[in-house]
Amino acid sequence: MKYKITPGQDLVMVGEAGTYAVRRLLEGFSDKISGRFSNSYLAEEISKLSEQDEAIEQWYNAAREARAGQLDDPVESLIPGYKSKYGVTKVCPVEKGGVLKALWDFCESEALDPETGKKKGNGVGCEFRYDRIPVSQFTTEICEIFDLSPFRLWSENCWIMAMDKGTQFCEDFVKLQIEHSKSIADEGLLNGKRAGFDSEHLRTTEPVKASVFGRFTAEKKRIRVDGAEIAYLTKESYEELDKILMGESEEKK
Repeated sequence: MKYKITPGQDLVMVGEAGTYAVRRLLEGFSDKISGRFSNSYLAEEISKLSEQDEAIEQWYNAAREARAGQLDDPVESLIPGYKSKYGVTKVCPVEKGGVLKALWDFCESEALDPETGKKKGNGVGCEFRYDRIPVSQFTTEICEIFDLSPFRLWSENCWIMAMDKGTQFCEDFVKLQIEHSKSIADEGLLNGKRAGFDSEHLRTTEPVKASVFGRFTAEKKRIRVDGAEIAYLTKESYEELDKILMGESEEKK
């Protein structure tokens, strides 16, 4: 397997932007949020967040059982050998600071000497689009309440990847999730469990999203190309959620 990102490779995201931050906001500001949505809509969206957690946990459990706990990559447990199959050269989690910080660090990591850890060169360039980054409508609505950018919000169960066959990976990833969730729900139903079905006997688990949202380039510029004007990615070192949490702390003093 290659380990260096090469120009022309797809930039792929698995998961959704801002999921951890949304959970924190739901926990700490439930009154403010509930005042903007109906109870049924809020309950439905919270249920979707829980279902995706359960789906990923199912992948982890399957991996632990099959490989004696030696695997920490949930995608590998769903698609064994996916890095070789789709030409994946690098994987990076999206954590504190959100997608934009992760993308900057991802590109910069190509300039680091693997032996010394020191920077050599300028990293790698990319073009990317906001409109192809997976982010739920619910997250967008939460962000509007607090005037936050979903692309600078802490995420969990979320990764960005460099690979040769991004479109094929995304299609297979969603298809296999649906098949996997179906088999688990059917098995549970045979044992008298209703988890995974609604009152109309339809399956409720939504697949974790995956999308090609950009590509790597030979140039060193890192640019967003879906706006009215080209915008450049800059080094991001802050987390939007901190603005809200720090403001809450100040109010309590």
